[in-house]
Amino acid sequence: MFQAIRTIALAVILFGLILFVPPLNTMLYQGVQTIRDVFDQRPERRILFIGNSRTFYNNMPQTVLRMVEGAGGPDKLHVEMYAKSGVSLETHWADPQVQALLAERWDDVIIQAQSTGQYSAEHSGQLWQTATKFIDAARAAGAEPAMFVTWRYTALCPPGQGMPQAAKSLDPAGYANMHRNIQIQHARLAEETGVALVNVGQFWEGLQGETGVFHLYDDCNHPSAYGSYLSALMFYNYFTGGTVGDVGYRPDAVPPDQAWYIRGLVSNYLGESAGS
Repeated sequence: MFQAIRTIALAVILFGLILFVPPLNTMLYQGVQTIRDVFDQRPERRILFIGNSRTFYNNMPQTVLRMVEGAGGPDKLHVEMYAKSGVSLETHWADPQVQALLAERWDDVIIQAQSTGQYSAEHSGQLWQTATKFIDAARAAGAEPAMFVTWRYTALCPPGQGMPQAAKSLDPAGYANMHRNIQIQHARLAEETGVALVNVGQFWEGLQGETGVFHLYDDCNHPSAYGSYLSALMFYNYFTGGTVGDVGYRPDAVPPDQAWYIRGLVSNYLGESAGS
């Protein structure tokens, strides 16, 4: 009798660990996902994200995947990410592993530029020439490239917190102009190459007055869970054309009422009608 009770207790503890401990929870989800993929006969859409911490914070690409899965769209998404903290597109381009990834078959390649090089035109260096190389390489391999347009730095944070080393000496007075530079340079890149823009930064800037409701920034640079959720919703719309107001999945770090509010903001920004 005691042995049976102990076995049941251990099983309950193990289930609790799998359910609530993030690493085990992730392993369980990945295992279920692998089994599901075996029986999922929908065509596969392969997506590669290349960037740095602005992409990988809060595992934003995985959030996009979970959103699309929950919507049950016509395609089965396969999402991979190659993102390292503080890495520029120039450094990525010189990385043999990145070159090998670009040579694989992808349907979409999402490219995110380092923030420091977007502070001003004078700081960009070879950024936009390198972005063009990524765009050309993605197309040469049969993929559709898109730029993840991000946001400016903020001074509403402890000084220097979360900032790239190269950006710590930049004048906060230039942050507003940084937004304009990001928009101008991406628009020019789109005009010259025809690349699509997932313009999170433009929408983000319009929400700077919403800080009393939720905080987009985790520090002076990186997205909070809310900022990453907002980004994921924009990518959900880009990949599926679906109505973000109907998205069911949300990360645990975003409460249901805040998720509902952010979905409404994104839906309005995208011009979605309430009945669509």
